[in-house]
Formats: sequence, structure tokens, C-alpha cells
Amino acid sequence: MPFGLKLRRTRRYNVRSKNCFMTRIRLLDNNEIECTLSVESTGQECLEAVAQRLELRETHYFGLWFHSKNQQVRWVELEKPLKKQMDKFASEPLLFFGVMFYVPSVAQLQQEVTRYQYYLQVKKDVLDGRLRSSLEQGIRLAALAVQADFGDYNHFESHNFLREYVLFPMDWTQDEAVLEELTQKVAQEHKNHSGTSAAEAEFLYISEVERLDGFGQEKFPVKVKCYRNYGSI
Repeated sequence: MPFGLKLRRTRRYNVRSKNCFMTRIRLLDNNEIECTLSVESTGQECLEAVAQRLELRETHYFGLWFHSKNQQVRWVELEKPLKKQMDKFASEPLLFFGVMFYVPSVAQLQQEVTRYQYYLQVKKDVLDGRLRSSLEQGIRLAALAVQADFGDYNHFESHNFLREYVLFPMDWTQDEAVLEELTQKVAQEHKNHSGTSAAEAEFLYISEVERLDGFGQEKFPVKVKCYRNYGSI
């Protein structure tokens, strides 16, 4: 479900005045947008600016995060000034928009645009390997993603285009013969979804992901202190 956003790209963190600054936000479709904010603007104000561009009303499921200086994910504290957090903790002036709170069932999401953004997030979780699936589940998910992103199989003369489309997590296999076999299975499964709208395919994709182990969980690195017991002297 594409949106008519006019996006500009920049590699610089531009300070327009003493009272304003510009930051970049990478969206879930990998496009980047720019936001000009007051130095006192909170993370919530930045999130609302992103949501306005996406025509997203159910903002309470989403948040903004960045890579910290030790390359860990750090979520923006929405009630606090954004620039202070970025200056103190961020490795670069780039924010990422994403799902912060997962729901037990996709049926709880009221707005179609919410379900679309949610779909982009869970698809990214699958392809990045954060959620693990069986071979059969992976083929079903890939076929639903193709239906959601490209439509019915009979719109294409062949499924050769799938070879250029990321269907599976990168760590599944690099063997060309195996990938070709899996891609053909996805093409066959894709035919079964003929007539399914993009919104319906996204709904079905999310419903399938909800069954995967680890869905809705986020892992953080933990520092463990080791204490040595020398006993009494």
C-alpha cells in the first residue's frame, strides 16, 4: 500500500539556527524523511510529525530508536527533549521508526495504515532473523508477502522476478540450487492466494507471524558481573 510521500535524502545533521535542528528518520519501508524541530522538542513531537506524514493515528504502538555509541538499540524517551538524547547517546543523527508495542492479535489494530506499518515491521523481523520459522512457515510467509507487495500471480508472465526479491532470512542458505527450489515453492504457494487483496494478505501474514516463537519479544544485552568467592582467611 504505497503512500505519496515526497522524501528527501541527506547525509548531514544540519543545524538551521540556535533554536532548531534537523534530523533524519528511516521508515519501515527504508525510505528516509527529514524533520525540522525545536531543540526543546520532545521525542513525542517527532513521532507525531512522522505519524502525520504517514497518516497514522494509532501512534501508541510505535516509537523511535537509534543506535547508541556502543551500537546497541536505544529507544527514544518520548517525554524528554529529543536533541539532548541524540547528542548524549546516539552514534549518528539518524532515527528509526518502528513498532514498540506488539499486540497479541492483529485484530486489535483498527486502522489499515496501522496494519500496513505493523506488517512492514514483522516482515523485517522475519527477514532479519529476529523471528525464526520452519521451512514450511517461511514459504507460506514469503508467498503472502509476494501477494501483499505484488498482487496476483497472473499479473506476471513468469515468477523470475522473485529471484531479485528477498524472500527468506539471509542465514537460511546461500546455496543457489536450494534457493531456486524454495523460490519455486513460493511461486506455487503464491498462486493459492489469487484474488486476495494487499490488505488481506498483510493481515494473514501478521496472523502467521503471531504463531512464531519469540513474537513480540525484544532481546537486550546484559552485563553480568562475576564475583569470586575466596572463602574465609
